[in-house]
Amino acid sequence: MMRVRHLIAAVLLIALPGMAAADPATTQALQQAIQRLRDAQRGAPPIPAATLSGLHSSLQMMTRDQVDPALFRVDQAIFNARLAGLREMREQAAKQDQLNSLQRQVQSLTRQQQSLQTEYGKLREQLANNTMSGARTQHLQAEIQQQKQMLQSEEQRLAGIAKQQGASASPLAAQPGSVKALTVYAQVRAASDGVHVTMPVDSLFGSDNQLSASGKQRLQAISGILKQTTASEILVRVAPQPLGANVATQRAETILRALRRDGVPDQVLALATGVGLSAGSAELLLVNASPAP
Repeated sequence: MMRVRHLIAAVLLIALPGMAAADPATTQALQQAIQRLRDAQRGAPPIPAATLSGLHSSLQMMTRDQVDPALFRVDQAIFNARLAGLREMREQAAKQDQLNSLQRQVQSLTRQQQSLQTEYGKLREQLANNTMSGARTQHLQAEIQQQKQMLQSEEQRLAGIAKQQGASASPLAAQPGSVKALTVYAQVRAASDGVHVTMPVDSLFGSDNQLSASGKQRLQAISGILKQTTASEILVRVAPQPLGANVATQRAETILRALRRDGVPDQVLALATGVGLSAGSAELLLVNASPAP
């Protein structure tokens, strides 16, 4: 601002000697040019030193050439061109500022989008895990329900067998020798639903849930006696195990396979639920048996 004042003072000093001869139109145009430069200096950004020096030079030439309108118009055109260049430069700087601001906004939005995509991926993964967990839960519930239905069916079948048998005679009761032979390897009890041959599970299986050597020998001996009967069905039962119902089923299947391997006819062998048996026991239930001819 101080520099503009000094410039104006210098212009007036230059113009005073020839003021009488100066053209009124050029003098007015010079004053307007000085005011335009003042207004330009109030704007932002600041005028570069080289541009400001050129504008001052044009004002000095316009002051000198006031008396010659033709030369003045040339000086005025140069001043206007330099001022227009300044205006264009500022407009470009403003556009660049706007562009930089937009670029920063785009970068911020891009980071937000990436963050949202990451969060979306996490949510999809959680949803997939929850869906898989729900499917496993439904599968387990269906399996439990199926096991319950199987147990209920077996209980109903055994109840029906007990009613049908009534007071029918046991083949082993008619064969004291066979009963005595079985009592060496198991507890034998005749009932209305058939003959119950009961053994401790530990006497058949080892710690690895497989038949022990003594267990195999015991079942082999029992198989030899069972082949002498004409039971229509031999139900293999194992009491529920502390490790779960599946363990009891697996052990019952192992006993059944051993009896089959030792010669008991496959068509009379069947698995049954061990519900109701004493804990830790396995049982063979001979149904509809009669003495061998």
